[in-house]
Amino acid sequence: MNRDESRLRPIALQPEAHGTACDLSIYPSDPGGTWIGLNNSGLCLALINWHRIPTRPNHRAVSRGVVVKELIHARSCDNLPALLHELPLQGMPPFRLIAISLRESQVTEFRWDQDRVVAVCHRWSARHWFSSGLDEQQAEVTRAEVCRKEWNDSDAGEIAWLRRLHRSHLPERGGFSICMHREDASTVSYSEVVFEDARGTMRYHPGPLCADDCEFIEKTLSLLAAP
Repeated sequence: MNRDESRLRPIALQPEAHGTACDLSIYPSDPGGTWIGLNNSGLCLALINWHRIPTRPNHRAVSRGVVVKELIHARSCDNLPALLHELPLQGMPPFRLIAISLRESQVTEFRWDQDRVVAVCHRWSARHWFSSGLDEQQAEVTRAEVCRKEWNDSDAGEIAWLRRLHRSHLPERGGFSICMHREDASTVSYSEVVFEDARGTMRYHPGPLCADDCEFIEKTLSLLAAP
C-alpha cells in the first residue's frame, strides 16, 4: 500500500506493536490514527479515502484514522460490521475499508458513503484499489492499465514485483502514477504485509519507494493458533 498525503501533513510514526500477547497488532500512526494494520489473528485492514462520493460538510468531523485503529483487534471479517457501527461514522467523510483475513481466505470491502455501510465480498484473488483527491476516476483508469500490463511479468505477484509496481511512475511521473508526485501532495510511505510460517510481518518504507535514502522498518508478530 502506498500512502499519498498533503505535503503539509506531519510525518507519520513508524509501525509499532500494540496490545497484549493474546491480542497483538502492528500499525504505523499519525495524529489521526492509522491507515493500515495487521493482527495476530491473521487479519489485515487497510483504509483509503473514497473521493468519488461527494463529502457533505460536517461540524462533527471525525478522522477516518480511528477506523483501522479501533477495528484491528477483530478476530475475523465477520466481527467487523458490528464494530464499524459502534464508531462515530456520521462524523466521517466517505471511505473504503479493505479487510483481508488469512484464516478465512476472505476479502471484504466495506464502503461508507455517509449514509450507510455496504459490505462487498471479493474472491480470494489479487486485486488493486486506487484513491485520488485529484480525479479518482482518471486515477483508477490510468493505474489499472499500468497494473494490467505489469501482470505480464514473469514474477508478477511476488514481493520484488510489488515493490517495482509501487515505485512506478508510468505512464509519467505525476498525479496519476502509482508512485504519486504533485506540487501539493505526494506518496509519503509504502507498507507491505506478509503472512508466512505462522508469522505476520509489516515492512514499512518511510518515504516513496522511488527514494533511495530510506530503509525498510520491519515488525513481526506470531499468529495465534486457529480456534
